[in-house]
Amino acid sequence: MSSFLHLLATDLIGKYPDFEDITVIFPNKRGGLFLAEELSRLIDRPVWMPKIITLSDFIREQTGLRKPDDLILSIKLYKTYQQIGDTEEKFEDFYFWGNMLLNDFDDIDKYLVDAKDLFSNLTALKNLEYNFPYLQPEQVEVIKKFWSTFNPEKYSKEQQEFLKIWDKLHTLYTTFKASLFEEKIAYEGMAQRHYLEHIQETHHDGPVIFAGFNALNLCEKQIFSHFQNTRQAFFYWDYDLYYAANEHHEAGKYIRENLRLFPNELGKEYFNNLKYNGKNIEFISVPSTIGQAKLIPELLKEVTPEDYTQTAIVLCDERMLLPVMHSIPDHIGKINITMGYPAQNTSVASLIHLLGELRKYSKSGTNGNYYYYKPVIALLNHKLIKDACPGEIDKITDYINKKNIVYVAGKYLRFNALTQAIFSTEASKTIDYILSVLQLLSRSLNGKEEQIHPIEKEFIFHIFTQLQSLQNTFTEEGIEPEDRLYLQIINKVVHSHTVPFSGEPLEGLQLMGLMETRMLDFRKLIILSANEGILPQTSTTPSFIPYNLRFGFRLPTPEHQDILFAYYFYRLLQRAKEIHILYTTAIKGMNGGEMSRYLYQLKYESGLPIKESNFQNHISVSDHPLPEIEKTPRVLNKLYQYGESEEHTLSPSALNTYIDCPLKFYFKYPAGIKEKEEIAEELDHRLLGNIFHECAESLYATVAQESVTPEIIDHFLHNPKLLDEHIQRSYLNFYDQQVSQLIDSGSNELILTIIRKYLIQMFRHDRQTAPFRLLSMEKKYSFPIHIGTGSTPRTVYIGGIIDRIDETAQTVRIIDYKTGSDTTTFKNIESLFDGANPTRNKAAFQTMLYCLMFGRGELQKKPLQPGIYSTKLLFDPDYSPLLKQDKDPIINFDRYKDEFENLLKQLLEKLFSPEEAFPPTTNEKKCRTCPYASICRK
Repeated sequence: MSSFLHLLATDLIGKYPDFEDITVIFPNKRGGLFLAEELSRLIDRPVWMPKIITLSDFIREQTGLRKPDDLILSIKLYKTYQQIGDTEEKFEDFYFWGNMLLNDFDDIDKYLVDAKDLFSNLTALKNLEYNFPYLQPEQVEVIKKFWSTFNPEKYSKEQQEFLKIWDKLHTLYTTFKASLFEEKIAYEGMAQRHYLEHIQETHHDGPVIFAGFNALNLCEKQIFSHFQNTRQAFFYWDYDLYYAANEHHEAGKYIRENLRLFPNELGKEYFNNLKYNGKNIEFISVPSTIGQAKLIPELLKEVTPEDYTQTAIVLCDERMLLPVMHSIPDHIGKINITMGYPAQNTSVASLIHLLGELRKYSKSGTNGNYYYYKPVIALLNHKLIKDACPGEIDKITDYINKKNIVYVAGKYLRFNALTQAIFSTEASKTIDYILSVLQLLSRSLNGKEEQIHPIEKEFIFHIFTQLQSLQNTFTEEGIEPEDRLYLQIINKVVHSHTVPFSGEPLEGLQLMGLMETRMLDFRKLIILSANEGILPQTSTTPSFIPYNLRFGFRLPTPEHQDILFAYYFYRLLQRAKEIHILYTTAIKGMNGGEMSRYLYQLKYESGLPIKESNFQNHISVSDHPLPEIEKTPRVLNKLYQYGESEEHTLSPSALNTYIDCPLKFYFKYPAGIKEKEEIAEELDHRLLGNIFHECAESLYATVAQESVTPEIIDHFLHNPKLLDEHIQRSYLNFYDQQVSQLIDSGSNELILTIIRKYLIQMFRHDRQTAPFRLLSMEKKYSFPIHIGTGSTPRTVYIGGIIDRIDETAQTVRIIDYKTGSDTTTFKNIESLFDGANPTRNKAAFQTMLYCLMFGRGELQKKPLQPGIYSTKLLFDPDYSPLLKQDKDPIINFDRYKDEFENLLKQLLEKLFSPEEAFPPTTNEKKCRTCPYASICRK
């Protein structure tokens, strides 16, 4: 089988042995590169190579009009719009719809549309066919259909806005083009139209070879016709009779017209390969997008180095580039990647995004700048920043988390030159800020090749260069966008930019996008992501010109794109021998996991034998939860630390955890796996409880060792200012004063009001008990308990902080504050130790244990009474804080002490027994909110 470029090269050598004055024009540069390679293989003597050029470059040479960057065109269009529109619209508001207009103007010129006719307001024009005699009847009908929806007597708001701009577009179009001509610059369509309009004034010697084109716009057709009429043009079309000879096949729509207008120099005998060259075609369905890449090693298993240049991996979805690159086997020595590495996937791109987020959410305070914690932590943990200054970062991020700092003062973050630039106090422009950070980052990474891959530095350099060019463009054009737009444009530049790979395009395995395969032929193809919605693409270029008017004036519509993709697909297949086409069955969003319509066409219309395979990921997912953890010597040593001294005590909450789920206890305590700490921007349930505890302690601390009388409590109740001072002081322990002013949260104010209500209700309840004396508040108590584990007796220390202990004339009360939904009732003492009981009262267990702690260390003549101050129950007029066993108040803990202590010993003996493992809970409802659920797989 001969490739199209081989056929072209052979024919050119046969007809023009010396290539004298020959110009070969391609639609893109890649085809020209491969043609030169083919010619060098076939020529056996020294000759001058023919001139090989793209049509765009050829027109630029003929007209002297150069194409500037799109951003420059957008700026110049904006200036023209301001000039003719008498508007104060900012560039940032114009930018995105201005780009849409540029695309429309480009189409208007390429398809030789009369802009004056197109942009006419035809609402009052009845005889459309007489005013536009060059239009076909079906075109007139479609245009009439659009304008018939406009009623001049009653425009809708949307129609008014549309016409307001529409009526200016012809003037904008002509004025804009005139300004570009003055500077000898042009967009592509404008250059083509200008060349065509002045083509008779130009002169070109020698044959002109047009090769590899497909969908021609009207400009290109007339340019081709000019050279055809001068007998200089020769045409080489790449196609297959399978779709070109079938009038109903969309892939051949444009080729059929081209062959009719511009006959092919090569005979039909070269273009009947798709059905008759012994193809092996396989469709492979894969359950995931990434799974396609994992099949590549298997599909390349038999590829030898001699086959590399004849093998191509084609990505219909170019987002697959990274996983495919990582999946190519190591034995494939040479790879040519035509697409370039997407800049948006680099670490420097994510860094730029975070720098934008940092500035976006920063606030100014009396002591300098304050930065929102999320971008701060993300930036400090970013690979490039952490590699540049790893030492200090962990300490700072841990401090932010532990202190619950929502807005971090910039002065605490400037610990070296790089972070001084990131958290700078200077009010610089966004682009200057980002460029300065990238420049310092590049310097700080010098000499750190072991920590960072050299390619990362290359990415920094490429993106820095692009952004500097962007800045220079705005400066030269006298435009200063607002920071918001600058960030949007920077992100757009980064997302559209690719970092080119250096390599030899004529060697190695080819990794390319579908559009880059034009004019190239391969023996073996691996095509990925051949899904409907990707092949063909469903996204279209936005346009200000409505569909009906596009159709009526013969401008490209979405159907045009479908035809292009059909041609690219079938042309790619026509000479290949071994074809593997992969698609995913995964459903994501609107993509339903369906193979492309082109695959269905091949399957049901081509008559070719097609093998269909279904690849399944062999992933073993265990339905069984993590088995119970045995007590190894290492685990036992961790447990035994609780018996060493009063410094290492088992807390009531730890024992509650063990009762509920021994496996969770293991994860949290012996294994030391901490729950993820999250910063609370708003007062959550945990912080509300902490502030309530602290306020209750600080308010009662004002009376020292005095007896708390009704008069003292009345002083609290009738002094709201005092309450607010203590609440605010406690609040600022979690959010410092400057940061609290920056947190714009009405919910925090609401919660602080709720805390005030809780405190007032607590004091009202205490007034009924007064007078009483406070023995302690928020004080730690502990006691040793002796247990027997097998033949080895042990001493275990139990300890915890008791919220409040007070003494009345008759009793000593052990009070535990609760801001949750805890109750004061439990069935019996045994139920407090029953982990399988879904209604087990954990708060009651904790309070009873506090009684045991306090009673062991103090000689008490008065009975101990365990009680819970539940903020949710305090508002009940009949509420009593005393614990109740089966509705009977516990007025003397001593009556329950022995039973409770015996069950506690049994619990501890089980905990410290080497034979007893750490099993998971049997109540799976508890697993729903457990932070360790993902570890034990329940």
